[in-house]
Amino acid sequence: MTLIIIFLVIAAGLQVSIFLYSRNLKKKWKDDDVLSKYDIQSRSDLFATLNRTDIPEEDMAKLNDLYHQEEQ
Repeated sequence: MTLIIIFLVIAAGLQVSIFLYSRNLKKKWKDDDVLSKYDIQSRSDLFATLNRTDIPEEDMAKLNDLYHQEEQ
């Protein structure tokens, strides 16, 4: 009986840790996604966003990479 309880506690702890890790990972992906961050739906939106001056250099580099990737 004790062995079953120990197994269930370990399984529950593992489940909670996987849930918290996946939630943290999803948040990181969402923060890194520049298309949703600047509400870019089309290529023309991307071009207009590239011409803005208030975007940080890091995001501008990611957007430039996406723009040139779509050209090819």
